[in-house]
Amino acid sequence: MLLEREQLLDSLDKAVERARSGSGQTVLIAGEAGAGKTSLVKALVERLGASTLVIEGACDPLATPRPLSPLYDFAADSDSGLDDLPLGAADNLELFRMVLDRLDNTRRPILLVVEDIHWADEATLDFLRYVGRRIGDSKGVMLCTYRDDEVDAGHALRPVLGQLIPLDSTTRHVVPLLSEEAVGTLTRNTDMDPAALHKLTDGNAFYVSEVIASGMALPQSVEAAVMARVSTLDEAATQVVQAVSIAPRSLEVDRALLLVGGDPSAIDAAVSAGIILGDGRGLRFRHELARAAVEQSVPPGRRHALHSRMIGLLLEEDPLDHARVAHHAIQAQSPELIAEHAPKAAQAAEARHSRSQAVQFYEAALEHAQVLDADEVADLQLALGTHLRILDRPNESLEQLDRAITCFRREGEITKLSEALSQKQGALWDLRRLDEGRAAGAEAIELLAPYGPSDQLGFALYRSAHHHMLARHAEPATRDLEAAMAIGLQLGNEEVIWLAEMIRGTVQIVIGNAVKGIEILSECRERAAAMDDRFKESIALGMIGSGGGEARLYEPALVALDEGIALGTANDEDFSVAYETAWKARIFFEQGRYDEAVATSEEALRISAFNTGIGPVTASGALGRVRVRRGDPGGEETLTETVELGLLGEIQHIWSPISGLAEFYWLREDYDSMSDTLDDAYQRALDTDSAWAKGELGYWMWKAGAIDGPPAGAAEPFALQMAGRWEEAADAWREIGCPYEVGLSLLEGGEEASMLEALEIFDSLGAKPISDRTRAELRALGVDSIPRGPSRSTRENLAGLTNRQMDVLELMGSGHTNSQIAEQLFISKKTVEHHVSAIFTK
Repeated sequence: MLLEREQLLDSLDKAVERARSGSGQTVLIAGEAGAGKTSLVKALVERLGASTLVIEGACDPLATPRPLSPLYDFAADSDSGLDDLPLGAADNLELFRMVLDRLDNTRRPILLVVEDIHWADEATLDFLRYVGRRIGDSKGVMLCTYRDDEVDAGHALRPVLGQLIPLDSTTRHVVPLLSEEAVGTLTRNTDMDPAALHKLTDGNAFYVSEVIASGMALPQSVEAAVMARVSTLDEAATQVVQAVSIAPRSLEVDRALLLVGGDPSAIDAAVSAGIILGDGRGLRFRHELARAAVEQSVPPGRRHALHSRMIGLLLEEDPLDHARVAHHAIQAQSPELIAEHAPKAAQAAEARHSRSQAVQFYEAALEHAQVLDADEVADLQLALGTHLRILDRPNESLEQLDRAITCFRREGEITKLSEALSQKQGALWDLRRLDEGRAAGAEAIELLAPYGPSDQLGFALYRSAHHHMLARHAEPATRDLEAAMAIGLQLGNEEVIWLAEMIRGTVQIVIGNAVKGIEILSECRERAAAMDDRFKESIALGMIGSGGGEARLYEPALVALDEGIALGTANDEDFSVAYETAWKARIFFEQGRYDEAVATSEEALRISAFNTGIGPVTASGALGRVRVRRGDPGGEETLTETVELGLLGEIQHIWSPISGLAEFYWLREDYDSMSDTLDDAYQRALDTDSAWAKGELGYWMWKAGAIDGPPAGAAEPFALQMAGRWEEAADAWREIGCPYEVGLSLLEGGEEASMLEALEIFDSLGAKPISDRTRAELRALGVDSIPRGPSRSTRENLAGLTNRQMDVLELMGSGHTNSQIAEQLFISKKTVEHHVSAIFTK
């Protein structure tokens, strides 16, 4: 009996009806284990009948999830129209497109069910992102169930939910626990006390049904109720139930018989008792909670024997499912089998871009390093360290890479040692240990150089050039990219040639001739597109966008960023999408488009919610600077946190937030704090070839009275301001498109007319602190006719709120606390506090 779910079912029914007319949806069904999510889905399927095609899949509760398990389920359904999915292909995107195409091209709506996404592997999470972002124009409903009480802040599913939930095409429902009244209805024909049962189970639908089905008056635990039902079976049926319990999700009927040596009647008895279900493809428990309870009750010796027999059956398959073998080998604690199959399972996960799963398999293999040779262990450590770095776990990456380096050095494995050192350079860069990283990269090149040109040396030189570019050092970057290019041309290695040319363009755009750099990178993008290499195309667009933004060539930068975000979204490259979105926010800030800057910053932070790298630093820097210039609350705090986060990193990522913090102190005439904030960063900028870093940091040093004129090599507009040539500076900033800087230049003219023009600009931007300061200076000059500026009613107009602030306001109005708002919107409580302050201010 399905109670207290009618409203939910109606909502789901309406979602399918909308999809029938081409307005697809992602529907997220949340609830604790046993709340009744699967029962709700089954009831929906029964209600829809033949009018809707239902395609079902689920994620595996394996020790390490099998990549793309739901898609394997889709393909196994002969009625799905997806039975020709190329599951062995290396390109996940092609699989995803085929599923989406199926949702687009159908006569009747499709309900695509993905159960238990809290167990999803990384590739399946990519699938959810891909389809969820595009399903709105299809005839499909992707219905996903998950245990919301298990998705904590560090769970891999959480950022995916954070990206999907704000979409118009996504709805989220929570399956509530049963009320005491509903429990009373279910126990009407029993002797059970509904109040006591509700207290024991908290209204968990599965727990309630298990206790009632057990026939016990009131067991001490739900596990006891499950085992009470099992105890009614005979020995043969009990053995079948135990065999099914060791196989997460389901067990094939033929394998169940082979595992226990039983006869079909034993299976029939277990199914008839309602303890396990036969769903046409195998045997499974009604709920994972019941499976786990039974598995834990199996005596250790018998459990080990069952896993060992299962391994024997799986090893007879062709091709082998290494992930499944590894799971049972881990449960059976078989070191040799783990060491043999876990690395192969990891490689299969790599091919599916499931790096998290690859890491888990590599870690499982390394736990049994005693059965491996030293060189095999080092190879696993290199692979593990490489993936850990990509997963933003640089400390763990460094630990594994150092172990591999020790072995490779001892064994004289020069090529592998060089690769490990190059990877170590990247991990150290992520940890902001820049000098150590450069030393590792230099050693990688020194090791390979005596052996002459090689592909590995070409790659090592490219990586070194890349890191010199990141540090904004032109000479060593150019030296290494030219050497890499020469090797690429000599060996005919197109990969090295393309990478070297891409770095050549990037060096030009950030520390050379920016226009020439854009030309080179545009050519690189075209070559990548001709090769149908979307990843390289994305790299080139990202470099044009971020490099062009840094050089203040806004028009080509924004075009490239928009194209890069679209391509990155299509390829589910969230790191790139977050960084490029953050750069749009920074450009919008510099262009005086403050509302857009805030909204875009928040979008970038939402995408990169669990990343502490360059995307969040860039986005938070833009957000903090807008708050400072508009006088919104939280500006100083945001910029201080941003600077602390990025301080040990490259100067390119922190000079803007440091400049913003200096501006905050300047607006308060706190010149000592300005100098303290700027000094170290300014000295670092002088050690680079970055004209814009020298220019902006130098400008605020000049405003603080710490220097008398422009440093050598400063960008022209800033240099003109520091040289007192304010009219030329204002013209230069107008040409670039930075109105606030135009206003600052005019203000520095010190003339009534120029100051009044500056005030008009500041008022139009809503830059209240500098407007107030300008009015004070005009009054000090004896100017009588000073414009009053925007009225209070205009400043407090609701339209001044950003989209995110509107979301927060709506939840505030319905009585949510800050913590509840943070949970609903997948943002931090501190961010909510900033939004609330800004709302009250506006």
